[in-house]
Amino acid sequence: MKVKLVNYTSDAVNLLLFTKNTRLMDDDNALSKIKTWSEEKKQEELDYMLNTIRSSWEFIDYTFNIRDVSRGFTHQFVRTRQASYAQQSQRTVDMEGFTYYTPERFNEEGNEHAKLIYDQTMEVINMRYQQLRELGIPAEDARGVLPTNIHTNIVAKFNLRTLSEMAKSRLSPRAQGEYQEVFKLMVKEVIAVHPWAEPFLTPTEWAAPSMYKALNPKGAKNG
Repeated sequence: MKVKLVNYTSDAVNLLLFTKNTRLMDDDNALSKIKTWSEEKKQEELDYMLNTIRSSWEFIDYTFNIRDVSRGFTHQFVRTRQASYAQQSQRTVDMEGFTYYTPERFNEEGNEHAKLIYDQTMEVINMRYQQLRELGIPAEDARGVLPTNIHTNIVAKFNLRTLSEMAKSRLSPRAQGEYQEVFKLMVKEVIAVHPWAEPFLTPTEWAAPSMYKALNPKGAKNG
């Protein structure tokens, strides 16, 4: 699987603080004034925002290009309604020679025979799909034999509030394996450009003692 953050809200910290303080400040120059705040003051405001009204979090957006994940995963993924999606179509794209996701349990010791059955089944499905296409069956009809774990690609846009809500369930050790792996990569991509966002994406029950970082640690990108 591959997860890449392809777009995100610029100047996110100042926008986040501005939208939050709009409820509290009656000032035509509020955004300009917020930009002049010290990093320490901004961090204090961000810390406060972790436990207050979350509506302002919805102004911060992140767009991800997620590739080589299973259709089974995306069936779960798109159930999050406060998001936008664009997914590879099996109706128009010829899936001949498809690749697929293998759950980690198949790679565990003792499951060698199960892994063999799994891989052989995928080979048979791929062969039958190719035969249907060679017989002139269009992709939109032949796709009916394709497996749930076939690889697909999807672009998804979430706001910070939605990502924070997703973190509560998708970072849990009880979360489905592939979804947990994908979400960890999404969080990693966000934190790489917005290190201040780490506490927003780390539910306290899963947080490590060192999880909370400064607003602009050395070498981190601003935003």
